Amino acid sequence: MARAMRTSTRASAIATVVLLVIMLTACGREISGQQARDNEMGLLMLADADRQPVPAITGEALEGGPIGIADFGGKVVVLNAFASWCTPCQQELPVLAAAEKQYPNVQFLGLDVQDNDEAALGFLAAEGATYPVIKDPAGDLLAKFTINPAKGLPVTFLIDEQGRVAGRILGKVTTESLAAAIKSLT
Repeated sequence: MARAMRTSTRASAIATVVLLVIMLTACGREISGQQARDNEMGLLMLADADRQPVPAITGEALEGGPIGIADFGGKVVVLNAFASWCTPCQQELPVLAAAEKQYPNVQFLGLDVQDNDEAALGFLAAEGATYPVIKDPAGDLLAKFTINPAKGLPVTFLIDEQGRVAGRILGKVTTESLAAAIKSLT
């Protein structure tokens, strides 16, 4: 009887491991529709058929004057939502500042969420980021992105040349995740 129990326990353990392996390897890089795991960290690219127009994002530029995402129509846009007080945002800014220089045909754009203007300007200047930034003091502009229901920071949205949300990076951007996203859009 003890031998039968050990065999049964061993079989259950093996079945559990096999099931976990299947579940972990079933995730693809490009997914569609309801398959999107909204709380999944990292890069998520949408299939072409599932891309929706970017929400109307307009406001005041951190540097002054009006600015909107439509100002950059016809270009691939990397829109990074951040705040100067956000530790992962601080960690990813050097990657974004370097990428801005590495990909001159891609428009980088910031969305400064619930932040102090002076702190944000100093934060960006310290890393040499020169891309334009839209102020989002209440987080209302960020909330327009339905692909980001967690509304956490940082999050980066990838917008294709047709002005559609093509994907997002939830959590801090890495050189690898950003390069993969840009490569898939250019």
